[in-house]
Amino acid sequence: GKVPCEPPQSFHEALQSLWFTHMLVMAMESYPGPGLSYGRIDQYLYPFYIADINSGALTRQQAKELLHCFWIKHNYAYDFQGRIGTNQGINSGFGQLITLGGCGTDGEDLANDLTWLMLDVIEEINLLEPKPNIRIHSNTPQDFLLRVCELLTKAQGAPFLINFDAPSIRGLHWQGLPQEELWNYAPVGCLENTLQGNDRSGTVDVNLNLAKAIELALNSGKDMQTGEQLGVPTDDPVRISTFGDFYEIFKKQLSALIDRILHCASHADAIRARFEPTPYLSVLVNGCEQSGKDITAGGAEHNYITVEGIAFATAVDSLLAIKKLVYENKKITMSQLIKALKSNFDSAEPLRQTLLNKAPKYGNDDPEADALAKDLSMFWTKEVFRHRSPATGRRYRGGYLSWNYWIYYAPLTAATPDGRRRGTYLSNGVCAVNGMSLAGPTAAVRSAGNLSLETAPNGASHTLSLNPSFVRDREHLEKLAAFLRSYNECGGTALQINMIDANTLRNARDCPQEYSNLLVRVTGYNAYFVMLGREIQNEIIARESMQLA
Repeated sequence: GKVPCEPPQSFHEALQSLWFTHMLVMAMESYPGPGLSYGRIDQYLYPFYIADINSGALTRQQAKELLHCFWIKHNYAYDFQGRIGTNQGINSGFGQLITLGGCGTDGEDLANDLTWLMLDVIEEINLLEPKPNIRIHSNTPQDFLLRVCELLTKAQGAPFLINFDAPSIRGLHWQGLPQEELWNYAPVGCLENTLQGNDRSGTVDVNLNLAKAIELALNSGKDMQTGEQLGVPTDDPVRISTFGDFYEIFKKQLSALIDRILHCASHADAIRARFEPTPYLSVLVNGCEQSGKDITAGGAEHNYITVEGIAFATAVDSLLAIKKLVYENKKITMSQLIKALKSNFDSAEPLRQTLLNKAPKYGNDDPEADALAKDLSMFWTKEVFRHRSPATGRRYRGGYLSWNYWIYYAPLTAATPDGRRRGTYLSNGVCAVNGMSLAGPTAAVRSAGNLSLETAPNGASHTLSLNPSFVRDREHLEKLAAFLRSYNECGGTALQINMIDANTLRNARDCPQEYSNLLVRVTGYNAYFVMLGREIQNEIIARESMQLA
């Protein structure tokens, strides 16, 4: 009867006001999976919480019960989704995000008692929504970091995504956002770093298949299966004498793909701006009133469309195989390679094994591999950043969130020079190709950090699977905390950790009725494992379970 029409005066009223506002935005967004974010919920709710605690109007236990109720409400949205399908075999849901912890204006830690209470709720409730993101920085207290590690070990899968402040803020600074606001960022969707209250940055808007450019470079711009001219005509790769020349052709094909996909995306942006205004959301975001424009028409102070790089490691490893085995060691001719790829390695298993085992692989802290990976990452993200949607002026920005497209694009992408067959899933986020990160998790982290991810300000999803036996005692819990600190120092932006053994996942796949509440991290999002499509289930099972010494 009071909120949100009138300002809340208690913690309970603040939660109720927030819930009404959130659900109205969800309804008015008019499409499933908007990835709506509460932002730094533990910061702006804290004054209401602590005032009620100090006055005696509320006990900590009563506040926890209210938060339990608040958490449960977010999952009601799926009562409707169940009637309209399974969302392409995934059940990541609506991405209703909250952000906890993080730094302040001077780098100080802002975690408070409400932050800690919400961690307790996350552990106890163990539900799909809302999806928590934890911000970690150099001044994060050790006891808070250890509590986060405890939750990683106790909860099924990864209860939250971990965002790292220093590299994330560097990316937002490179993007050109106001320096004085960067400390107060919060992810939306899954991990898309965004300013609060004045920034309309989309989630999983455009999904660019980086590995497809390899196929086009090896076939003069034509799809190997259909023969369609998807790219630009380029020289016959058999006649190219140096890897440098081949790499330039690859870049031409990738640039042409970027132009093609962003042309389509700009059309979609124009249609949405014209036919799908969201006036309710517009009155909540700064800039729309001042500009007189709806948020879908570019009315917010800051406006971006996300472009996600798909199959990054697949592309890198393919380029490395061509560089090392075709041009340097000359173990394989270009003609042999192209013939094998077009036949999907039919009768070419020895050649495929050579590609798999005799070339450098990204994800192992290998200087040669990481240098090429960095060059590719910076090339395509800078190329994307040059573009704007003509209708709204929204600028495109790069990142790495593969969503389910590393599965969806697999049958549409020819066999690749890293030894992958057509139809086998592509690589995910900035993860190494499955089975190719052989030097352990610290090497995988260093490879991701070596990419200079500031040119991918949208965020870079990195999912690791750790063996549960790794955190068997206090000593190993502290090692996990040190591992998380090093991730911030190395330059990675977003990490998800699955801590479930493969046998449990196989049992859940085969006997889903016994594991209905099993949560796992897929990429930037978590999901109920038994609700995932079989292809995604198999990919998660195939991920290598690592250990920290």
